Amino acid sequence: MQSKFSHIVVPTDFSDTSETAIQAACDLGAYYRSSIDLVNVVDSTVYAYAGYPFASLSQELSDSATDALKKLKLPASAKGLNVGRYVLSGTPAREITDYAKRSKADLIAIGTHGHGAVARFLLGSVADKVLHEAKCPVLVTKRSKGVIKHPKKKTKLFQRILFPTDFSDTARKALARAVALTEDFDAELYVLHVVDDTLISTHVQKERELVLKELRTHALEQMKSELPAELLQNFGTIGAVKRGEPGKQVAAYAETHDCDLIVMGSHGRTGVSRALLGSVADKVVRMAKCAVLIERA
Repeated sequence: MQSKFSHIVVPTDFSDTSETAIQAACDLGAYYRSSIDLVNVVDSTVYAYAGYPFASLSQELSDSATDALKKLKLPASAKGLNVGRYVLSGTPAREITDYAKRSKADLIAIGTHGHGAVARFLLGSVADKVLHEAKCPVLVTKRSKGVIKHPKKKTKLFQRILFPTDFSDTARKALARAVALTEDFDAELYVLHVVDDTLISTHVQKERELVLKELRTHALEQMKSELPAELLQNFGTIGAVKRGEPGKQVAAYAETHDCDLIVMGSHGRTGVSRALLGSVADKVVRMAKCAVLIERA
């Protein structure tokens, strides 16, 4: 099984948003006995201005970050884990992904402010670049808007996991991850394929309906052929085909079914592969209210 995470990198800017990623990383680490590296990147060029000694500014920021990392309080689930604290210097996204590669991390956990306009802004800066440039899987955690008056007590880290598929090789790799996490945390797994009906060329309604029916039948059969035998017993409950804009439909399905994690694949970092990430996975990350785990090709 590929679900084991042995080394997790968590970028932090000491915000409440970062706390969601640290909490998730430590919860995962407690189960897998992972080592965790907390990383803060000092980008002193952002603060540099004419007349201020650059070297002095960089050292001040580095010292301040080091002190903040030392004082950073960890969740209870971090007890007994090997937690490292590191200050890096440079462009944040590049330093984070390079560090993850050098240290042979098998997961980066990074937080955002939830969904909508704010998340879109933040993802456009650091998290978005990490998503596109990282070689290992990336877990994007979300901070809920406002205060939840009556929070549900979670007995498991993940209770319901959604796996959206386009039947690609990368999706199959993500399926293996989703199934393994489902088994590890005794969670429920939902499998979804979205038919993008805007790609159907005919405008004749009867023809469109016939094509959509055939596509749905084919998708259901394809899903059945790729799922483990033990999951097929409940396929009528866990398997679904929807129509519409894929990113929106995936996010909406996850919310409707109260999923706390979406596991999906991306195809890489450049060219066509970057466009694919931008067209579906990127939208899911921005629109979903729950955490999203992006598996790499």
